[in-house]
Amino acid sequence: MKRSTLNVLAACLLSATGIVAPRAATVIKQDPSNVVGTGTNAWSYLIVEGEDYSSETDDTPGVGFTRVDNSAAITSLLGNPILATNTTASKKGALLTQPAVKHGDKVTYQVQFTTPGTYYLYMRFTMFESAGSDANYLSEDSFFLPPDFDKDPQNDWPFMDANGQNGGYTEGCCDVAGYLNIPEKGGGGARINHTLGDEEGRAFWEGNFHWNDLLSSQFLVPGTTGEPSVRRKYEVTTNEVGKTLTWTISNREYGTVIDLWLFSTNPDLMDQYSQAELDQLLLSGSGSAPGGAKLTASVSGKKITLSWPSSLTGYVLESSSSLPTPAWTLVTTPPVVSGDQNTVTLDIGPGASFYRLRK
Repeated sequence: MKRSTLNVLAACLLSATGIVAPRAATVIKQDPSNVVGTGTNAWSYLIVEGEDYSSETDDTPGVGFTRVDNSAAITSLLGNPILATNTTASKKGALLTQPAVKHGDKVTYQVQFTTPGTYYLYMRFTMFESAGSDANYLSEDSFFLPPDFDKDPQNDWPFMDANGQNGGYTEGCCDVAGYLNIPEKGGGGARINHTLGDEEGRAFWEGNFHWNDLLSSQFLVPGTTGEPSVRRKYEVTTNEVGKTLTWTISNREYGTVIDLWLFSTNPDLMDQYSQAELDQLLLSGSGSAPGGAKLTASVSGKKITLSWPSSLTGYVLESSSSLPTPAWTLVTTPPVVSGDQNTVTLDIGPGASFYRLRK
C-alpha cells in the first residue's frame, strides 16, 4: 500500500521580478508528528524550505544566494526559467546560487527540533547551466556546509587549504561523492551518474527536481582538508531540543537551485524510496496545515480509512492512480466526523492509489 499524504496550498511571498521578497526572520520548527513509521522502524524529519533562510551576509541582487519564485522572471544561461509557472518546487519558491567569491555570501536558517537523534542531510534540487558552456554541469555545482549547528562553514572546520576548501566542501560533480550522482531505490547505495551535458543533461536537470543525500567532497584530503566522501549528518542532543539553532551554508559555485533541505534520522531514504515516493511522502507534508496536521491512513482487510482533523475546514479529498503524471479526482464519499477527525472509508481496488487534501 502506498502511504497517503496531505497536499495543501501554501503561499510564498512573491514579487514580479522573480525574487522572493525578504521576510521577517522565522524559526522553522519540527512538529512532533513529523514521524514516518512506527516502533523501531520510525524515523523523524524536519523540512527546511530553501527560500526560508532568516539572514544573509550579502543581499545584493544577483550575487550569491537568491530567493526565487515561479514567475519565470529569472532565467538560466540557456534562457530557461529558473522556476517556471508550473514548477514542482514544493512551495513555488527556491534558493538559487549565483556567482560570488568563495564564502562571499552565506545564508542562515533558524531551526528547532522536538526529537533528538542523528539527522542525515538530504536535498531536493535542480541544476542549471550557468558557466558559459552547455557541455556539462561540472563547473557550477558546489557549496559549503557547517560542521554542526551554530557553526560557521568557513571558519569552524579544523582544516582549510589556501584555496578555501575544507571539510564543509560539498559538490555535485565527478564521482560517487557528488550530489549529481544519485542512488536509486533498492540499489544498495550505488550511485547513478547524472553529470550529463547537451540535450540529455538539459532534459534531466533544468527545472526538474531530484532528491539526493549529501556527502563531503571526494577531493578532500585526510589530515589536510578533511575526510572525503562522508555522509553529512548533524547530532541533535536532548539539551538542544526546543532550542533555536542556527544552520549556515556558504557560497562556492553557482547553478544549483535548492527546493528544500531535509534533516532525517533515516540514513537510507534513497535506497528505501523512489523519487516519486519521496515526493508523495514528504512534499505535501511540508505544506502548512494548522499545527502541521497530515492526512493519515489505516487499512483493515480490503478497506482503507483516511483521516484528517475536523478543524481543517474548506478541504476536499482527492485521489490519483499515479504520481509522475497525477490526475487528481474528487473522492465523492462524504467524510464522517469521529471525535476530532474527519474519516472516509473506501474499498481497496487493484493497483496503487494516492490521496491528498486540497483546499
